[in-house]
Amino acid sequence: MKVNIKTISEITGYSQATISNVLNHKKGTNRNTAAEILRVAKEIGYLNSTKIENIKLVVYKKSGRVLTETPLIADLIAGIESEGRENGLDTIIYNLEQGEEQFQSKLNTVLEERNSGVILFATELDWEDLKPFRNIPVPLVVVDAWFKEGDFDTVLMDNTNSVYKMVTYLLENNHRDIGYIDSSVSVRNFYYRKKSFVDTINEFDVPIEEKYMVKVEPTMNGAYEDMKKYLAGKPEIPTAYCAANDIIAFGAMRALRECGFEIPEDVSVVGFDNMPFCEMTSPPLTTIDFPKKEIGITAVRQLMQQCSRPERVSYKVELLTKLIERGSVRKI
Repeated sequence: MKVNIKTISEITGYSQATISNVLNHKKGTNRNTAAEILRVAKEIGYLNSTKIENIKLVVYKKSGRVLTETPLIADLIAGIESEGRENGLDTIIYNLEQGEEQFQSKLNTVLEERNSGVILFATELDWEDLKPFRNIPVPLVVVDAWFKEGDFDTVLMDNTNSVYKMVTYLLENNHRDIGYIDSSVSVRNFYYRKKSFVDTINEFDVPIEEKYMVKVEPTMNGAYEDMKKYLAGKPEIPTAYCAANDIIAFGAMRALRECGFEIPEDVSVVGFDNMPFCEMTSPPLTTIDFPKKEIGITAVRQLMQQCSRPERVSYKVELLTKLIERGSVRKI
């Protein structure tokens, strides 16, 4: 017999909407009702409380301009695969890109199979993009983005405290005119980094100057071109910039040098990600490092907890970061 939400509804007498809410750990359902639904779901085999057969890593690109150059994917995959092997699970990678011809068929494959746990790499996504994943009847962990609208298991780096470290480091080096180089493509990580920048500056009663705020394309060439156009207008330059990530920092540094600014003598720069090229830039880039592989490892552990305890609450796990001091910041 095919077992689905309708089957549970017929046995328990509760609506399919109520059952869906319980199975997806949404709030608002009576505790006894939820317990009965979960008990029936386990008894008829709808919930596999002991095992999944594989892990599906869904790399979901919306614009592609952020994920294409991110350093996280390779390390994330390494972490997922290593922890998956520890649990006897293979990892299958699905690359989804909005607008591609096979998008819907690939998405359907991810959503319809019940023998997998899904890890969704959601860097570029907004809440509406997650609509197909909100009610899937398999374990799901979202990585590299947090959605306050939902209660998914989530694993990401601590954006807020990371930018606090960037700003306070510059303040400790006597910088007071601090600018921010943001991405022109909106993603959640960048939003929370910019918010933390503004909040931290305000906390220390340092003026926020709009003239020091710049938006550039989040690719190396795009950041370089946009920053060069900005500098062509002969704007007033702060003594230091925080950049939304290393790619943006690298492109901006190239443009600054070509326009006659020495780093860090004329302007200091701090990045975010600790990409491999940071040690090879001139000067080497001061940046924020975070445990990239650990994000994948933690995501698999979250999947396994969902399998063994389907009724558990969801967790938001933010991994701490550290500032890597190199040569792109000077004390003034």
